[in-house]
Amino acid sequence: MTSENKNRKKKVRVYLPLAIVIVAVLGIGWHYYKEYTHYIKTDDAYVDADKVAVSAKMMGRVEKMYVKEGDTVEKGTLLAELDSTDLVARKNQTEAAVEQAQTALIQAQAQYSYNKENLKVLKVNLQRSKDDFERGKTQFKGGVIPQEQFEHLQKAYEAASATYQAAQKQLQVAQSQIKSAKAAINTAKSQVGVIEASLDNTKLYAPISGVIAKRWLLQGDMAQPGQSVVTISNNHDYWITVYLEETSVGEIKDGQPAKFTIDAYPGVTFFGKIFYIGSNTASQFALIPPNNASGNFTKVTQRVPVKISIDKADNNEKISQFNLMAGMSSVIKIIRQ
Repeated sequence: MTSENKNRKKKVRVYLPLAIVIVAVLGIGWHYYKEYTHYIKTDDAYVDADKVAVSAKMMGRVEKMYVKEGDTVEKGTLLAELDSTDLVARKNQTEAAVEQAQTALIQAQAQYSYNKENLKVLKVNLQRSKDDFERGKTQFKGGVIPQEQFEHLQKAYEAASATYQAAQKQLQVAQSQIKSAKAAINTAKSQVGVIEASLDNTKLYAPISGVIAKRWLLQGDMAQPGQSVVTISNNHDYWITVYLEETSVGEIKDGQPAKFTIDAYPGVTFFGKIFYIGSNTASQFALIPPNNASGNFTKVTQRVPVKISIDKADNNEKISQFNLMAGMSSVIKIIRQ
């Protein structure tokens, strides 16, 4: 083998790996250049959906729990019941008070009718006694009847007048009893309505259709007013929530297309569009918002929430065929325009 051939082989051994490295670097560089110039990319993204917390409206022990995590429920499904023993007892007691007041009303109305008719009779008797008294008075002055007979007519008239006045008062009492009975009925019925509303609040229904994402309380636990009992996730409408760096917000707009992958389905590319761009950075709604008033300030790139629809997949499969779940990780590429 000549020295020329040896040198040629030596150069190949030296330059070939170098050329491979250069090509690889150029390829990687071209890939990243293409990625940067064509896309806004981030992995701070996940599948999201509406989630509704079903809360107790009153304090009570969870008597029955009808669902478990992962169950699919329709809107209006009964999820749980709080103990209603005391409320049922109060309702029965109040309904008995309604019946008692209604009985008192019937009796008062009957007494009023009797007193009213009796007053008519007493009024006739009073008028008769008055006429007899006036006639006897004239006769007594004329010496037709003795004083004893006149005094008898006078006492009869006074007795009839007193009886009539007493009957008038009894009629007024009966009217008052009717008003009191009606007021008692209305009050008791109002109390029944309040108790029935409280009884309705012991039953927790699904406000939306979806999946039981979390069951916060179990049967036998004590629920407090406003405390979440279960959380329902809407399994019919998903999107991708992205926390995009504020430096990229100026490059996006509503309707801008994007493509993305979901870790649960490697190899499948999904497509969608931006339909929401947040009006505040995510830090504004943190549990402990940043406070720069103290003077200890460290500048940190903020992130803005962006929502992207899930419209289709590259394999033409329907989105409904994928078992998407809120919280699944995603990598997003927003197409620059």
